[in-house]
Amino acid sequence: MKAKKIIGLCLAAALVVGMVGCQSATSNGGNNTQQEASAEKVTLKIGQTNFAAHGTKAFAMVTAVVNGDEIVDAYIDEFQYMSADSATGIVNSEGMADNIAEGKVLASKRENNETYSASLAEKAGSTVKYTDNLVAIQDFVKGKKISELEDLVNNKSAEEVTDAVTGATLADTAGYIKAVLEAAKQAEGTTGVEFAGNLEDLKLSQVYAAAHGTKAFAVVSALTDNDKVVLSYIDEYQFMAADGTTGVANSTEGLADNVVEGKVLASKRQNSDAYSATMAEKAGSTVKFADNLNAIQEFVDGKTVSELEEVTAKTNEEVTDAVTGATLADTAGYINGVIQAAKSAQ
Repeated sequence: MKAKKIIGLCLAAALVVGMVGCQSATSNGGNNTQQEASAEKVTLKIGQTNFAAHGTKAFAMVTAVVNGDEIVDAYIDEFQYMSADSATGIVNSEGMADNIAEGKVLASKRENNETYSASLAEKAGSTVKYTDNLVAIQDFVKGKKISELEDLVNNKSAEEVTDAVTGATLADTAGYIKAVLEAAKQAEGTTGVEFAGNLEDLKLSQVYAAAHGTKAFAVVSALTDNDKVVLSYIDEYQFMAADGTTGVANSTEGLADNVVEGKVLASKRQNSDAYSATMAEKAGSTVKFADNLNAIQEFVDGKTVSELEEVTAKTNEEVTDAVTGATLADTAGYINGVIQAAKSAQ
């Protein structure tokens, strides 16, 4: 009888162990499935735009990363001419001063957040700092379908759009969302890269760098996965002759009051053909400017910050030679801009 009890107990124990083992296997199997789903390869693309999001005296500088018809992330800033006495101008402001009205500097509202927010509070009674508003909009668009955002801004009033964005109080919230949509549209025309990690781990940053001389500033965006650059976007802005040049948004509107006659601030990418012709004439360049930037982006994408720093530690000529398709003497300067952007995200 005792033997039967012992055998029965052993069988019961074995059954329990077996059930636990089965449950454990099912749980692990579920986790593996989730990991496989999260690690499924997607194609990410990045785009950037300057856009009239708020009035006529400023222009937004917006970068968006997309996965098909979904916004993965966005970065929003806005530029305006401000008093040189109280504002921090964009990098190379001194070298560009001859193109701007006396006593003014071109400034990022993010970089002058405290001053600009105080002005908003005084003039409009704003209780939310400017940068906090932009971050709220970025958080709102992240993960949404492009069609969802289009439906919102096209079918709702400006007030309803602002109310829909938690933490946002800007009357022109809809304008900034439209800017994100335009950046996303620009992204659709790019090649993109494959990514198999967790999209939630990615960080998007945007910086302004003195990549080439003292009369221009580069706008550099980097999407990073820890210390690796997944995607990058580089453009450069310079004051050019107004005739035959496409200026930034609002160039012929309120911005014109702060720029010397006959000049406009312009994107070198948007004016790649004209700018490249000038480069060919003055320096014998045979590669278009936009193609140079694309070559640099392709080179840095997929590399870690330390790998890029190893490259830029070499001479300028060696750096240019290392980047297939690039001929710019200041190739290292643009890579340093990407490094700066990547570090700012960490």
